[in-house]
Parts: sequence; structure tokens; C-alpha cells
Amino acid sequence: MKWRVALLCLLGGMAWTGTDNPWQSQGEVAAEGRIFSDDDRPETNDSGAGFFARLDVGYQKGHWRASLRGFGRVDREDPTRDFTAVEEAWWGWRKKSWEAKLGFQMLNWTATEAFHPADLINSRNLDSNLENPEKLGELIGSLRKGFGQGGVTVYLMPRFEEPNLPDGRSRLSFVPPGIALTPAAWLTDPDTLTTDSYGTQWGLRLTQTHGSADWSLHVLDHLDRQQPVFRQIENGIQPVYLRVRDYGGTYLHILGALIAKVEANYRDFIQADQLELRQEDHGQLAVGFEYGWVYAGGGEGTLLAEGVSVVDVSETTRARLTPFQRDVLVGYRHAWNDALSRELTFTFIADLERSHEYLGNLRYKQRLSDVWAVEASLRFIDAPVDSTVPMGLQVLDESNQVQLKLSRYF
Repeated sequence: MKWRVALLCLLGGMAWTGTDNPWQSQGEVAAEGRIFSDDDRPETNDSGAGFFARLDVGYQKGHWRASLRGFGRVDREDPTRDFTAVEEAWWGWRKKSWEAKLGFQMLNWTATEAFHPADLINSRNLDSNLENPEKLGELIGSLRKGFGQGGVTVYLMPRFEEPNLPDGRSRLSFVPPGIALTPAAWLTDPDTLTTDSYGTQWGLRLTQTHGSADWSLHVLDHLDRQQPVFRQIENGIQPVYLRVRDYGGTYLHILGALIAKVEANYRDFIQADQLELRQEDHGQLAVGFEYGWVYAGGGEGTLLAEGVSVVDVSETTRARLTPFQRDVLVGYRHAWNDALSRELTFTFIADLERSHEYLGNLRYKQRLSDVWAVEASLRFIDAPVDSTVPMGLQVLDESNQVQLKLSRYF
């Protein structure tokens, strides 16, 4: 964590070295608070209150580009949430149809609202938003060649950025209360585990736009960031990340007021049979729709509908792989389009395969002035355990949450 803080301070300070320079900067500081419904367990943290800060610096001069963005959080009630992350810290060059970048990058390979089977490269901070957890920057060297209405990009990833998994003290942990998480390990070949962060990983992505349709295809050979295998060791439970070959893509089509979205991928894992570490090969498919309209007063309404399914594995395996293994989402977003930028969003997720498994979210945000904003959210999770071993969303049953955030932008 110390090197991340040093990098943010060093590069962030460059934005203020003189009045006539090509650096642009913005940022956010916020007070955050969250409260969970009481689970009657003294070993878990049911509340949090702390501070959040984000710095965003951009550079552009001639053919050269750079970006620096990162965030930090300190929570006086729940120290397990203390966290600092570099989201982007890269230097790049662009000329005509060529673009190169080197450094920490945050890639967005998704088209849908809540289910993201194709968005695989970046690790996540899972002690954040359940459907859209905070992303962490990955050390990437990329080279893009544009052609047509898109291009092809080659990615080399020499470093594995470990996801931040909350331990059993967090109400958002998928590890049972009282169980300690040890530092992760990853598989370099079918017989060797290591904690060395460096290794060979690569990816290739093709994107194109045809009229009102955008599509992409990708292939990745990398260490998995999404679905670790857990093994029992002397000091607790250790997450182990296997090497995986991912094939997938996205498709988005605007049809007037209707937007259709598709994401899909197939995951082919390298199994460690001798170490008794296996993750099932499987596919994931998400389909979504948005339909929007304008009210007479100038406000906008949007209906949301999405579905996701994990395929080519059994029902029990699906539940173990992800909390959203065969689910549907319906929702509504209302934007007032006024001077305060008021917006209200409601979403409801239901499992089609496991009875009585629901997740609901209600979020409201608005500006208080040019530099101040407030956001409030309410979440409920109703997923009673229906077996001897809770899996998927059942681990978070009744982790209902109220969260408030007051932000100042600069």
C-alpha cells in the first residue's frame, strides 16, 4: 500500500508545477457511512464511518498522453475497509491509427448494468458495490492499431494484481465469520503455486462499430481474477487463482429508444489435479435491454431488464462459481435533468433457479451546489440458506445495508 500512496502523491503533485502546463486535474473527497442490519455476531463489523478521496490527473501534449487516477479509504469504525488503490497510472503515445500505453490501466469491457461476464482483466475491491465492485489498476503494456470504425489491441500483463477480498469480519465477505483469509497464491503451471506477482499474461481484443451497433471479441491467457479456489491451510483459508484462457465478446445495438446488449465468454481453466485444485470450465451469457423516454417536464425515465446464466456446469457448481448464476434484473432510473442533477435508481434481482433469493437496491443522488453532492442508498438481501452449506448470495443473507456519502469535488 505504501508504494501506491507514494505514486499518487508524486505524480499528483506534477499537476500543480506551474500555471502553463498540459496537466489537467480533478478530484473528490467524501465522508462515508454505512450500517448493516444486526447479525448478532460480535466478530463482524455492522457499521462503518470514514473518509474517501480520489485524485484524477490527465496529461496531453502533442502525441503524448498520460493519466493518473487513484483512491483511498480510511474507516474509523471498520479498519478492514482501509484501502488504497491505483486505478490508472500510464504514459501513452498516439499518432493517426496507432496508440501505445504503458502502466497501470483500468479497462471497461462491459455493456450491461449489473452482470459482466466479459469484463475480466481488472481485479476488484470486493468490499464495495456487490454488482459493480471498485476496479483496481493492472500493470499493462498495450498497443492498438485502428482500422475501419474500431481497431485491434494487444495487451501484455507482466504482473498479477491481487483482488481485495474482505475477510470474515466484513458483512460483504463470502468467507464465514471468524475465518481468516491468508495472502493469495496463484498457479504458474499445473504443478506449481507461487506468491510472486510477476508472470506472463496476454490478451487480444477486436472492436468495431457498424452504424448503431458496437461489438467486440477478445481472447485472454492470464491468471484469473474472478473465481478463486479456496484451500485450507494452517493459518486459515487461502484463495488460489488458476490460469485461464478466456474467449468472449460484447454486442450493443441502439434501436431508437431501445438499447439491446449482450455479453458472453467461455472460461477454460488450467487444472492443478496433483494439487487437488480445480475450477470447472464454463460459459457465461448476459442479455440486457434499456428503454428510455422523456417526460413532459424534461425528466428522463429508463426501464432496465437483464438476465444472466452460467452454462455447461451443474446447478450446484453454478452457485459455487458466482452469486449471480441464473438471475434476472428489472429496474427503473429517473433523471430529473435539473440544475441539481437529481437521479433515482431502483433495481431488483431475483434468482430463477434457487427459490427465495432476492437482492434489491434503491439509490438517490444529487448535487447540493457546484462542488458538493450527496448520495444515499438502501440494499436488502433475502436469501435464506436452503442447504447445509450456504453458497452464492445465501452467504450474504440479511446483510441489509444503508449507505450515505457526502462528497466535495475540486
